[in-house]
Amino acid sequence: MPDILRKPTPIAKIYEALSAVADGRVELRGSESKAIVTSSARTKRYTVMISGGLYTSNDNATYWQHYAGYPIIAVLIKQGRISLPLDSQLLLEHFRNVNWKQLNTDNKNHYDKAVSQFLSSTGHAAEIEKLVRNVYEQANSLPFAVKGNRKPIIKMSQRQ
Repeated sequence: MPDILRKPTPIAKIYEALSAVADGRVELRGSESKAIVTSSARTKRYTVMISGGLYTSNDNATYWQHYAGYPIIAVLIKQGRISLPLDSQLLLEHFRNVNWKQLNTDNKNHYDKAVSQFLSSTGHAAEIEKLVRNVYEQANSLPFAVKGNRKPIIKMSQRQ
């Protein structure tokens, strides 16, 4: 595995990753060497490339902040490298169709406020926070490297 350090993924990004998984917005391609993750607003598609222990993505968090952004976390879940508890399927329903872009914009990109607003709408905050903490701990303890991906973001209007 490449010897590259990465910053820990902020817990707010785990919520976005779980929404991508719940919505089925993660497509593994090419024997899992590439993935496409569609944004929560369904206006962009992010490219995640996987080579050994190196994950690259063109989402802003990964590209500029050098941590595994939500597309990489969603891919790790889809690959089974991050496992969800057996009882998480009912909780994942709360993550369906959450437009995180709008929620974050409404909260002036204060991600913790966006998460609080989301949690207050579910009625299952404690259980969801436990699930998110589990994924967060797995994500930040997995041995892999992160690098920004220079491939352009695919706008949905550019789809083939």
